[in-house]
Amino acid sequence: MIMGKGRYGGRRAAAFIFDLDGTLVDSGRDIAISANFVRLRFGLPELSAETIRSYVGDGLAKLLTRALGHDVRSGLTGEAGLPVSPEQHAEATRVFAEHYRRHMLDNTRLYPGVLEMLSRFRGVPLFVATNKPQVYSEEILKGLHVAGAFQRVVGGDTPRARKPDPAHLEATLQGYSFEPASVVMVGDSPNDVNAGRAFGAMTVGCTFGLVPPATIKAAQPDFLIDRFDQLADLFPSRSS
Repeated sequence: MIMGKGRYGGRRAAAFIFDLDGTLVDSGRDIAISANFVRLRFGLPELSAETIRSYVGDGLAKLLTRALGHDVRSGLTGEAGLPVSPEQHAEATRVFAEHYRRHMLDNTRLYPGVLEMLSRFRGVPLFVATNKPQVYSEEILKGLHVAGAFQRVVGGDTPRARKPDPAHLEATLQGYSFEPASVVMVGDSPNDVNAGRAFGAMTVGCTFGLVPPATIKAAQPDFLIDRFDQLADLFPSRSS
């Protein structure tokens, strides 16, 4: 299913910016395992992978605040739940980093169609703008043998602002002179759509990612895809 093709169908893209988690890589299971490892260290029961996936997308700091704050007994979840002190958050960050660095590639894989897309759009500048920390982002792309496909990777702890702030995309494309309207932002969350829209880019929402399809649909991207290979139907490569 492709939605929105009538608005820009067949337009060539000067550059693509991709989100990472839930867009290029299916990383939800490894993130959930490491977040639950943190909860167990704090004497808290594990949460479902689905619950933790719902906390992904706004950077590691918010992920840990939401995961630690989830109070199973009261039913309060995320930031509205248990208070997390700065000291607890710092310890949670340390524990998560120690565990995730060792296990971030245990189950994480490229989504079907990503390798074919990278080959098809060879010659088109490709970038990654993710709210995930820079070091994790780079190591995952290297571990999956696709780091060389991208001109630049900008993590959420690198620029002066992160998605949904369009300054994240500006930092990603720094030194390039693309017209914003010729750039395509591809992601699975409202943060991606809102950043792309504010930047002036075309936006593609992925319904197969970590964010529920209804949530990305509600963000009203220019296009919706439920398979990665559908990008080729929307944007012809330079060789086609």
